[in-house]
Amino acid sequence: MFRAAALAALALLAVLVAACGGGAASGEADPATAVPGNAPFYFEVVVRPEGDLREDALAAAGKVLRTDDPSGKIREYLDKALRESADTKLDYDKDIKPWLGERAAAWLTDETDENGEPTGAAIIAITDEDAAQAAADKARKEDGGGGKTRTYKDVSYEVDDEGVATGLTEEFVISGPEAQFKQTVDAIEGDKSLADSDRYKEGTDKLADDRLGHFYLDFQRLLKLGFESEPNGAEQLRQFEQLVPLEKMGPVMGSFAANGDRLALDVAVDFEGAKSLGALGNLTTGASTPLVKELPGDTWGAFGAPKYGESLRVSLDQFGGAFGGAAIEGQLREQYGIDLNDDVLSWIGDVAFFIRGDSVATLDGGVVIQVTDEGKAATGFGKLVGLLQSAGDLDAKPVKIDGAETAFAIQDGTTPKPIVFARGAGKVVIAYGNQAATDALSPADKLGDAEIYGKAKEALEDGEPGMLISVPALVALVDSSGETDASWDEAKPYLEAYDVFAIGAGASEDGAKVRAAAGLK
Repeated sequence: MFRAAALAALALLAVLVAACGGGAASGEADPATAVPGNAPFYFEVVVRPEGDLREDALAAAGKVLRTDDPSGKIREYLDKALRESADTKLDYDKDIKPWLGERAAAWLTDETDENGEPTGAAIIAITDEDAAQAAADKARKEDGGGGKTRTYKDVSYEVDDEGVATGLTEEFVISGPEAQFKQTVDAIEGDKSLADSDRYKEGTDKLADDRLGHFYLDFQRLLKLGFESEPNGAEQLRQFEQLVPLEKMGPVMGSFAANGDRLALDVAVDFEGAKSLGALGNLTTGASTPLVKELPGDTWGAFGAPKYGESLRVSLDQFGGAFGGAAIEGQLREQYGIDLNDDVLSWIGDVAFFIRGDSVATLDGGVVIQVTDEGKAATGFGKLVGLLQSAGDLDAKPVKIDGAETAFAIQDGTTPKPIVFARGAGKVVIAYGNQAATDALSPADKLGDAEIYGKAKEALEDGEPGMLISVPALVALVDSSGETDASWDEAKPYLEAYDVFAIGAGASEDGAKVRAAAGLK
């Protein structure tokens, strides 16, 4: 019979783009109408796209799968999965295509089963209940039957020996643990569904129409549940909400789109006052900074974070107490004479990391730190180098680096190149190798003028990348290592379909947005 795993496999394969093409689905059933309104996580995919959406998806699939016949290739993968299924031997054309609707989805509860795994249900829209029932009967027969037939609210379903319930309504195939199966039926039969939720509706209204899938995450609810599960959770939650008022936090929404130029994942969170907390996100999201464009022109991997010193300061002020931040600051001040704020964070502006080199032998890179206060940077730089020598027991020797007012190198014999600390006009650089330090301070060519930067912008649809990786350069580096195996040889042709991977992010007073995109050759 249909099993949850089989349904999930079908949905995941179909989202590769087109449910093998051919014949538009006429069903418009919305799977969100079959999901409990309090579900904390929901994921939906278009398994039978139509029109331009289908053409764009097939164009992307052709490049990703390295084929001139993406529809046939997807069919091949899907048929293979169905043949190898442990439970069924269904044929797509005969048994699935006649009833498969436009969309498939899955939702999760905030509970776990006896094995600690999340629970939920899979939902697939259908266009022909009789055809779907015939496929279910065929699958049941091939599986040997044995399931227990039951009825809930006039919906007949079967429960197998693993407790998975599967049944049909007029619009959906539903499969999942029996408790979640019943919750799904309840949503269909009149209980408030996710589709009726204002938080979900407001979130989906902001998503692009030309999407192949989207997800909804009630982060506010999951955070509360996480705190409640802790021994002192109520007090921890109270302290957390003083910093981040959860009532102002909307759901996290994401959507996936594809065409012949790119694959893109957009994620957004509604949060009143998000801009004031945006510095925290800068530490991890790859928000754009002009410093990325100033990196050496042969950089193939970059990550930038604006207002890094401010971000760290805010993070320590708001969350440092939970991790002993005050104690660490006190220890630095008493033992080493370093004031973390005045000597370090006060002069750090934007930060950008870079990596370059087309082989293991030529690999280098480093971090470039924008200096916002030259006087404090000069004092703090000296103290930090002293700290490395006294606390780290490292030998930092003065070294001459073009463009640097002062520089030190550390080499303990474990790496071919030294770690260089250099301070120049408006910048502090920590680099692997003398040449990387020189080029980071005064690059002859800049990343902002390089072809890879332009491709990253194109993938982000003219957004400024806060992070980028040249996929061809990464592939060349792995090849040069001489340590590849059969799995790499299998994966490499698919990676060669991509030009660049890029991330761009930003925050406003209404929330934060992140786009991750892969540019296609």
